[in-house]
Amino acid sequence: MYSYHAFGLNFTSEIPLSECLESTSERIDFKVRIAKLTPPTLRKTTIHRRGIMAWTAFEEALWLHWEGVATFKATEGQLLEVHPYTDDADLLSLFTVSEALGLILFQKRLFLLHASALMVGQEAWIFAGEPGAGKSTTCAAFVKVGCPLLSDDLTAIYFDEGHKPYVLPAYPQLKIWEKSVHGLGFRQGDLTAVSEGVNKFALTPRENFPKKPVPLRRIYLLNKENDASLPRKLKASELTVETLKHFPMPNQFLDAQTLKQYFQQSLYCAQNVDTYAINRFTNFQTLDSWVKQSLAPL
Repeated sequence: MYSYHAFGLNFTSEIPLSECLESTSERIDFKVRIAKLTPPTLRKTTIHRRGIMAWTAFEEALWLHWEGVATFKATEGQLLEVHPYTDDADLLSLFTVSEALGLILFQKRLFLLHASALMVGQEAWIFAGEPGAGKSTTCAAFVKVGCPLLSDDLTAIYFDEGHKPYVLPAYPQLKIWEKSVHGLGFRQGDLTAVSEGVNKFALTPRENFPKKPVPLRRIYLLNKENDASLPRKLKASELTVETLKHFPMPNQFLDAQTLKQYFQQSLYCAQNVDTYAINRFTNFQTLDSWVKQSLAPL
């Protein structure tokens, strides 16, 4: 049995999850167990990883199924059951941490975004965008100059009693393409190849990884296609629509009650966060310059 900490939660797991930090806490927020699962009727989703489409079911429990990898079942935010179809421990860990843990976070009513996040000074900045917009590469450029990583791919936000948003640190791994490794000046030999693809590598900044929630101050929406009207600061009313585009779970989960909750949480963000739409950076020199300009006033 393994003990881990991620997204502000402590949990035990019957499978190794190398991305996560080990935990010594006696408090257990949920459990990950191996089980033999027979899912109900499954429906297609728009979620893909490594070219494999996820299937889902949404009944009393939440289900995600990847052919040849695993079936996952989450119950009441307390139990994540895993039925593996692969002996590749790294591959199973990748799908569990990057996708299936989101089921538990969703059941715990956290505000979720398909986005990367980092800590700048004492505040959190989030980078969201379509696949290929450069979320992880942009975060890596900040990590390179010393900004602590908070999350990669899946970002979880909770709200205090005053509705102020905080990013929950996920785990210290940021996956970037080989082109970004060289373009940003990282040494490929210092990084680890990840199961997600032969040309993708992991930064693992464990030494300064935050453990406490970080106040959210900025959200950047990266536009994949060049838009002459950008950069632009978004109005509060625009944020609710934009964040919905980056909901990381199957769209089948968005029933009337969930949509109401999601829009309310986006409004809380809009009241406390500056949101900007910007173009994807076309070259690494431009990205480096923008990072320096962004950090200069701080």
